[in-house]
Amino acid sequence: MLTVKDLVNPNIKGKESEMELIESMYLQDIYLEDFKSVIHEYVNVFDEKHNLVGAIKTERLKYIVSKQRENLLTQVLDTMKTGFVAIDRDSRIFYVNHAYGKILNINISKILGRYLSVIEPEAALLNVLKTKQSQHINNQFIKSINKYVDINTHPLMDKDEMVGAYSIFTDVTDVNVLNKEVKRISAVAEEYGKQIKAEKFLEKNKIIGESKIFLDCVNKALKVANTDTMVLLRGENGTGKEIIANIIRNHCERKNKPFITVNCSAVPELLIESELFGYEEGSFSGASKGGKMGKFQLADGGTLFLDEIGDMPYQMQAKLLRALQEGEIEKVGRQKNIPIDVRVIAATNKPLEQMVSDGTFREDLYYRLNVVSIYVPALKERGNDVLLFADHFLEKYCKKYKRHLKIDRAAYQIFLAYDWPGNVRELQNTIESAVVLCDNDLITIDDLPENMKVKNVKTEGVTLPDSQKYEMQFDTLKEEVENFEKRVILQTINLFDGDKHKAMDRLGLSKRTFYRKLAKNGTEIE
Repeated sequence: MLTVKDLVNPNIKGKESEMELIESMYLQDIYLEDFKSVIHEYVNVFDEKHNLVGAIKTERLKYIVSKQRENLLTQVLDTMKTGFVAIDRDSRIFYVNHAYGKILNINISKILGRYLSVIEPEAALLNVLKTKQSQHINNQFIKSINKYVDINTHPLMDKDEMVGAYSIFTDVTDVNVLNKEVKRISAVAEEYGKQIKAEKFLEKNKIIGESKIFLDCVNKALKVANTDTMVLLRGENGTGKEIIANIIRNHCERKNKPFITVNCSAVPELLIESELFGYEEGSFSGASKGGKMGKFQLADGGTLFLDEIGDMPYQMQAKLLRALQEGEIEKVGRQKNIPIDVRVIAATNKPLEQMVSDGTFREDLYYRLNVVSIYVPALKERGNDVLLFADHFLEKYCKKYKRHLKIDRAAYQIFLAYDWPGNVRELQNTIESAVVLCDNDLITIDDLPENMKVKNVKTEGVTLPDSQKYEMQFDTLKEEVENFEKRVILQTINLFDGDKHKAMDRLGLSKRTFYRKLAKNGTEIE
């Protein structure tokens, strides 16, 4: 229940007053009759020892007392854990319970008797006075107090007449935070589960890699494997697109059927049609006796991997599209089409979207092939995977050439700093060359190719993994924090398949801060 203390203003003292009150008195024990002889503007308030502690404006006290006496439910409302505030038809606040003050972090003595339209002109409660309709606002975040509340506003009726309105506030911050944390943990658990699944698969199949970006690639391949949908693998040369194609093939229902590979860039333009579709005997000069089966026929019932699809001649693209759409091929020199059942996986290192825009790649074929797109990351994007590859190839070539070698710390740093334009193939060649040329038991920078020793390969700030093997070293704390922030942001973007807005929400960053942190770390994302 409200007391006199809830209304007293300690900054007002020494005013003339006919009425004197004790601050511990309940408002319900004050009666309107007590104000009959009161003519002064203020009522003085004292503590139990009769020390003046402040005053209350008479008009305000009279108003609150009158409203308190009108509603016997105030005793109940004061014990509620939900916040309650009531206003009259003029928007004047005549009742606030203690829970309301606690939830919204408001001193109720400063708002009782005042006009809500002045204190908070945009308050939802004011709309009730206009519309006479209840309103429900769920999970409203109040930034000033960092809380979530459910708000229910209703008209206050006296028979058929609206005499005011009231709001009920429920603090749902803990529930909201808990729900968000549950969702976050669930998302993390799901993501972790995907990575564990991918890691186990890689270990079982002796595929090298443990970076998140590569694990995501493998997981996506496993997810799409057991379907017949077309897949387009994107990535630089030497990134392992054929490995991903094999993963898809080996985990689909066609795994025991043929797996035929065609390198579109390696087949002469004049021969590409006969290579894909085959030809009949005598269809052209030099045709083999009995004709020849094309790659589509050879792959019938299984999987056809069209590597370097971006290099396919433009005129041939229309025939390929027709074969994919109709499920049948036209052999060179044959009048009747042949039905085929083939799952197609295509791969390219070319910017197909730009080629479509330039008119060098058919738009309809692009959309036919690009049902599911999987990006195979370059070696430079895979972080410490480069060290796993280096150790793998070191073991392989030491065994081949009967040597016992190690790689020193400086060389490992070069490996992490270098861009590897030739990707895994370049790294493999680098290690084999170093094993052959090394004059002692330790591969150093001197054993690496000249292009890896130039000054533009910067190793400053490159940290090795936490292992004695690599002799880990640290940047400055500031640099380490910035590098960590960068990794978290990039991983979060990847988690949401490139959706930067979702990444911002997950990380709790504003758009400005989000891009500033990326730019600070030398990362640009369109």
